[in-house]
Amino acid sequence: MFISIKVITNAAKNEIIEKAKGEFVVKVTATPQRGKANKKVLESLADYFHVSKTDILIVKGKYNSKKIINIVKASA
Repeated sequence: MFISIKVITNAAKNEIIEKAKGEFVVKVTATPQRGKANKKVLESLADYFHVSKTDILIVKGKYNSKKIINIVKASA
């Protein structure tokens, strides 16, 4: 399953908001330095979709706030 996300870093709390089917806003407390925010995004998405972090891949936008994510074993 592919989803589109917009990442907001340095947020007050970690949060995932579904804007539309397949489109999410992911807020993380981490800073966008040395992959910290991407790591927190993957952890948050893994918890949200009840999958392992290894089942989530950043397909496009590794260095951008807008990303395309592939969730391999999504149950939602």
